[in-house]
Amino acid sequence: MTFLYTVPTANGQRASIALEECGVEYDVHTVDLLAGEHRNEEMLRLNPFGRMPVLAIEGGKTIYGSMAIGLHAARQSGKLLPLESDRDNFDHWLGVIMTDLVPAFAGRFYLGTLAPEKFEWGISFYADVIERFLAAIDTHLGKTDFFLPGGYSMVDVLFYPTAATSITRMQSGLDPYPNIARYAASVGTREAVLRGMAVSS
Repeated sequence: MTFLYTVPTANGQRASIALEECGVEYDVHTVDLLAGEHRNEEMLRLNPFGRMPVLAIEGGKTIYGSMAIGLHAARQSGKLLPLESDRDNFDHWLGVIMTDLVPAFAGRFYLGTLAPEKFEWGISFYADVIERFLAAIDTHLGKTDFFLPGGYSMVDVLFYPTAATSITRMQSGLDPYPNIARYAASVGTREAVLRGMAVSS
């Protein structure tokens, strides 16, 4: 049996959408972040980093992180992987989304919401990064239905919760990004996306 230990965040949503899109059968355990459950003894045995989401697979294998879970599901199922001609673009957009944009949203949240004292320089820094990256992504999505020429892929799975959750929590929401808004409205109608969002929301 496969278990997804997830949280009601964009990262949790990425993992559950990926599993749904790839047809992976799994059970769900929602982890209570506010209660510190992600750092209790059981969770730390699954993932010593004390972070979520985590996929626990029968036989003792665990996979931490929404990108790793998504790529595992894609490779196991043979779904949502790029065409050979799209492979470099696939890697490019994975990096843009998961190593630049997602950490910027996290940094802005930590400094602007969780920090006991607001660090305005840091908040402004991450806000500028987010706006610059979203503007470039909006331009890109103005020319194409999905991130890759070959069609819907794991890149889209990993970006969608940014559009549906992270951006909508910003003061101006999706208003400055009409192409991302159109894209999100389209992707958000997919049955697997709806199921995945319900699991981790």
